[in-house]
Amino acid sequence: MTKSKTAKTKQTKPLDSKPASPAGGLTWLPKKTFTLEFSIPWNEVKKATTKAIDNLTNNAKLTGFRKGKAPKKLVEKSIDKSKLYGEVINQLLPISYSKAVKNHNLRPAISPKIQIIKAEENQAWQFKATSCELPEVKLGDYKSIAKGALAKSKIWTPDKGTPAKPNKPEELTSTQKFNLVIKALIDEIKLELPDLLIDTERDRLLSRLLDQIQKLGLTIDQYAASNSKTVDQIKQEHSKSAEQTLKIELIMQTIVNDLKLKVDEKEIDKMIEKSGDETIKQKLNTPEQRAYIASILRKRQAIDHLLSL
Repeated sequence: MTKSKTAKTKQTKPLDSKPASPAGGLTWLPKKTFTLEFSIPWNEVKKATTKAIDNLTNNAKLTGFRKGKAPKKLVEKSIDKSKLYGEVINQLLPISYSKAVKNHNLRPAISPKIQIIKAEENQAWQFKATSCELPEVKLGDYKSIAKGALAKSKIWTPDKGTPAKPNKPEELTSTQKFNLVIKALIDEIKLELPDLLIDTERDRLLSRLLDQIQKLGLTIDQYAASNSKTVDQIKQEHSKSAEQTLKIELIMQTIVNDLKLKVDEKEIDKMIEKSGDETIKQKLNTPEQRAYIASILRKRQAIDHLLSL
């Protein structure tokens, strides 16, 4: 594998960043983004490579030999080294990255982007990971903000149309009230999201859109044209949507934590029971799914609390 050349520049620590690690492998960038350099010793690479070759030998089908009976040297000669090392990297990277993250007490919010700095035989393989942590959410007096938003919704203004009764607008639905509250919270609570975090959420939203478009037998270009937009405009719209979604999620989760909301196991059982279908019930009744359901119920409690202020 080839060595990639990357220019090393001295990074200035942003005001909102954590102190640089004395180990020197960690560099903090703006918006809670970081790069982390780490290496995998050659003996570990060699060990993993030998194991991979052994596995390939046991399953190799070479002309003139029965399956798994070809000599190891012949099998090794037939192997594409780049693919072999690719498998080795896939095997070793998660473990090595996790160790580096733990050593630096990091809390990555997303999977890292990995760059190979050096991967040569008989030398330690070096990598650089780029990821980010979640921003700190400073709620401030969020209850007063919510109260203010709800109070304004009760005041009639001409833009709200003709009220059913003089100077008294129609009662808003719970969804409309929540939208007013969350908009006020987003406006007041300043959150600087990492670009990597927004891009990851945008890509998730776009992937879901592409699946829907493909089911219709369209390409992304055709879909964009049918909506009188360019592909770039669609990406920009999804970036804004991703940013909005992330802000709502982070603010609501922080409010849940501030209110110390808890969910009884019986409430989770009731939610699962409402699904009706026995197959779905079994899928939902796992530790991971129960934790997800509990998070939804806690957010509902938080919303009810905000709307009752």
